[in-house]
Amino acid sequence: MELKNIYLISGLGADERIFHNLVFPAGYKVHYLPWIQPLGPFEPIASYAARMIEKIDTPGEVYLVGVSFGGMMCIEIAKLIRVEKIILISSIKNKDEKPYFYNKFTQYLFNHFSDNFVFKNRAFFVRLFLQSHSAEEKALVRDYLNKKDYSYLRWAVGAVLDWDNTWIPAAPMIHIHGSKDRPFPVRSSNPTHIIEGGGHFMVLNRAKEISELISKFLFS
Repeated sequence: MELKNIYLISGLGADERIFHNLVFPAGYKVHYLPWIQPLGPFEPIASYAARMIEKIDTPGEVYLVGVSFGGMMCIEIAKLIRVEKIILISSIKNKDEKPYFYNKFTQYLFNHFSDNFVFKNRAFFVRLFLQSHSAEEKALVRDYLNKKDYSYLRWAVGAVLDWDNTWIPAAPMIHIHGSKDRPFPVRSSNPTHIIEGGGHFMVLNRAKEISELISKFLFS
């Protein structure tokens, strides 16, 4: 029987702890796919994805689970390797699902911010994408803000603003979204499943419902 590998990709400013409350069905080997350092603030997302997949080195089938920006990276990775199924959580699938305020003007302004400005305002940029409420969520944000290297943050925010994907993966895909998501408002996207009252951090605080949806999808 071929090994089934689930690779998890967290969102901007988060790490593998974002997935700790999810429960995956038996028969799947779960891996966390860590973010890597960008080659520079303007490295194309396609180039970054090509380097990131070097960490996908286990034999067998590949399933991708991505939260927020991690979901966008799942789409980019699926352009490069065979993927059995894709699960997006609190994310978007293409450029048409980006909120109106992630526009070219915002991108232009961000690209012209100095490194010092990005560093001093790091809390704003991280919280823009994380929308934390509970003590557990806020602890994750604090941990990220205490990091000294913000080259990834600058690259990632720019990559989100610049993302122009129109490609539709051939692999089966579900898109789970919260009705109260602020960074990626549900009205801008077209999810397959909506979690009523769920915010951008719902992978932590609505994990039971999300786990059930994932299990049904994997067995379908």
